[in-house]
Amino acid sequence: MRLRVFASLLALVLLASCTSNADPARSPAPALSGQPAAAPAMGTNGAAVPVLNWAPCKGKFQCARADVPVSYREPAGAKLALSVIKLPASDPAHRIGSLFFNFGGPGTGGVGELARFADRYPDELRARFDLVSFDPRGIGGSTAISCPGADTLPGRGSPLRPEQRDAFYAASAAAGKACAAGSPALLPHLSSANVARDLELLRQSVGDKALNFYGYSYGTYLGATYANLFPGTVRAITMDGTLDLVANATGAPGQQDEPVDVRADVARGQQQELDAFFDACVKAGPKCAFSAGDPRQKFADIFAKLSQGPVGGVTLPSLLETINRSLYQSARWSKLAVTLNGLASAAQGAAATHPPMLDPYVATHSPGFLAVQCVDSDNPAEPAAYDRLAASEVRRQPYFGASAVFNMAQCIGWPARDQDRYLGPWNRPRANPILIVNSRHDPATPLHDAQATARQLGDGRVLVVDGFGHTTLDVHSACASAALTRYFVDLTTPTEGTVCAPDFTPFP
Repeated sequence: MRLRVFASLLALVLLASCTSNADPARSPAPALSGQPAAAPAMGTNGAAVPVLNWAPCKGKFQCARADVPVSYREPAGAKLALSVIKLPASDPAHRIGSLFFNFGGPGTGGVGELARFADRYPDELRARFDLVSFDPRGIGGSTAISCPGADTLPGRGSPLRPEQRDAFYAASAAAGKACAAGSPALLPHLSSANVARDLELLRQSVGDKALNFYGYSYGTYLGATYANLFPGTVRAITMDGTLDLVANATGAPGQQDEPVDVRADVARGQQQELDAFFDACVKAGPKCAFSAGDPRQKFADIFAKLSQGPVGGVTLPSLLETINRSLYQSARWSKLAVTLNGLASAAQGAAATHPPMLDPYVATHSPGFLAVQCVDSDNPAEPAAYDRLAASEVRRQPYFGASAVFNMAQCIGWPARDQDRYLGPWNRPRANPILIVNSRHDPATPLHDAQATARQLGDGRVLVVDGFGHTTLDVHSACASAALTRYFVDLTTPTEGTVCAPDFTPFP
C-alpha cells in the first residue's frame, strides 16, 4: 500500500571486525520499548569515497556516476554504479551544502523525481543548497536488478477463495523466483542499510561535513537508518509521511507474527480517512455527488453488493483500488464521489444480506519494491499465518483489513536475505532533532505511525499538516514548506504541536 511501504528475514549478523562511521565519543541511548539492544553496526568499512565527475544533463541539472561496493563486507571487492543528479545552488556565495532526497517507494528512482519536483521547493532552499538525489542500488539508472518476466506475470486471483488460494500464493512467489534467476549476486545486498552506506559515501563525495536529507514515505525509513548508523554525521533530516520504524523492521513484542502493514495498522489509517471523506462530502452538500442521505450506509451497501459480484463492470477489488488511489490525493475525491453515486442505486439495501468478503484488493508490487522491502522487513513465512490472521482483520477492519494482511504476500519465500540490514536501536544521540511531517489523514503512513516513530527516535518533532493524502508532495502546504525551510537553513524546529493548513481542500 505504500510508495513503500516485506518476508521473514534472518537476524542481523555483523562482523565484529567491521568499523562504524558513527562518532565513537557518543554512546547509544537506552533502547526504547520494542527496540533491540544496542549492537555494533557496520559503517562503510573503509570503502573508497567515489569521485563524482559532474556533467550537464536534463537541462539545468548535472549528473554523475558513483561506484560503490556491492558488499560493504568486501569494500575493495565488486562494485556497482549509482546514477546521481544535482541541481546546483542558485546562490553559491551563501551555499550551506547539499540536500539529499529520496522520493519513496522503495523502488522509486531519485534522478527522474528530482528533475520532476525540483522547481517545487522554496527559492531559499534552492538558493542555499545543491539539491541532490540518486537512483538507489538495484533501481533505475543505477546497477539494476534483472527479474526477467516479472513485469508480465498473470493475475493472482483471491487468497480468500479456497479454489484460488494455492494459485494466489504460487503467483505471489513468481517475482522472487524471477529476480533470483536474473540477479542472484545482487539480490542479497539491497537493504536500506546498504543504501544508507551508499548515502554516506555520497555525502563524503560532495564534501559535506554532515548530511542534510529529505525522505518521503519509504525514504523516511532510509533516513532513520542513516541517522542511526551514522549519528555523528547528521545535520538535518526531515521525514515526510513516516513509516513506523519498529513495525517496518521486526514489529514490537507480540507483533512479530503479523505482516508489516498489520503491525503498522495501515487499515485503521485508511478507514479514518474514508470516514473523513464521508464527513467532508456531507459538509460539501451538492458539491459532492455522494452527499445525499447517509454516505456510510450507502457505501456499506455498495461494498456488500460488490461482494456478491460486479455491478456494471465494477468489481470489489477495482473499487477498493480506486478508493486507495483517491485516499492518496484528495483532489480525486470529487471523481470518487461520482463513481460511488453511480453504484448506489443498484446496491440499496445490500448490506442487510451480510455477504462474506472474498475478493480483497491486493497490490502487485514491482520487483524493485520487493527487492528492498522483502529484505528490510520480517513477515510471516508460511501462507497459513496469513490465512489465520485474515479472518480477524476482516472483522476488525471490514473494508481494508484483508488488503493489509496480504499486501506483502509476495515476500513469502523471498530468495534473499541481507545480513547487513539494520534493525535498531533507532534513538542514537544526534546533534539536532529530526523533523517529522505528516498529514492528519494519510492512507499509507498514518499519523499514528509518525507519532510512534517520534518516540522511537527520541528526538523526533512532529509537524501535522491538517489535510488528506500521502506526503506533502500530494498535500502541499505553504506553512509546512516555510517550516521545512527554516529547519534546513537555521536548524529551527517548529513548536511541538504545530499544525499547518493545506493549500487545497476537497470539494472546493
